[in-house]
Amino acid sequence: MGRISALQAHDMPSIVQSHRDISLLRSPGLYVVLVCTCGLTVLTLLVVSGARIPGDAEVVQLAVALRNPPLTAVIELLTFASSSVPALAITVALGGISCWRVRRFSLGAWWATEAYLGAVACNVALRVAVGRLRPEVEYIPHLLPEIQTSFQRFCYPSGHAGAALVAYGALAHAAWPHARWRWPVGIGVLVLILGVGFGRVYLGVHWPTDVVGGYLLGGVWLGMGFGLRRSVFGKRGLV
Repeated sequence: MGRISALQAHDMPSIVQSHRDISLLRSPGLYVVLVCTCGLTVLTLLVVSGARIPGDAEVVQLAVALRNPPLTAVIELLTFASSSVPALAITVALGGISCWRVRRFSLGAWWATEAYLGAVACNVALRVAVGRLRPEVEYIPHLLPEIQTSFQRFCYPSGHAGAALVAYGALAHAAWPHARWRWPVGIGVLVLILGVGFGRVYLGVHWPTDVVGGYLLGGVWLGMGFGLRRSVFGKRGLV
């Protein structure tokens, strides 16, 4: 019996690792990554081909026609909420809370920050590689102008849309286990993410397909973040 117990103890780490590997393969985050990667690949190839995308220009014109001062004020607020400082602050706060709860530093605890930074890096790379120019409509100047560096001449994919999906998607994910906050936070986050996407077209800085591309890129990295969190903390996780 003692020998069997020793063998079992010796094999225990590999058994635990196998369970973690299987859990990771079953993670919903993996399916999110696969679906978003496929969608982003197809959309990017379509944009690079230069083919006219049905509805793209028409939606821009429709959004521009809806412009009015009160709506512009709301859009500018949503633009700020999805900019780099608030988005990064949210992901860092989630990571800090996770580390505080486990009483130790863990790279897995910073999954949301890592997802956000990964999405930002890929966004810049894709913009330069694709080189798609912004719509030729009147641009509404606002608090955080887009044209500050050379790569920002290009618009595919939308950085604000991707940042909103990663940062606020991570926030909704953190709230989901808490029944009291699940639906209020989830619905609020959904409205905010969709509002940010509309706002990018409304301000005249993006095509609708830029926004969709931003969502898909953000989804890829958010899904990878989900997988990282699950591999470190298991199904229940922390934040």
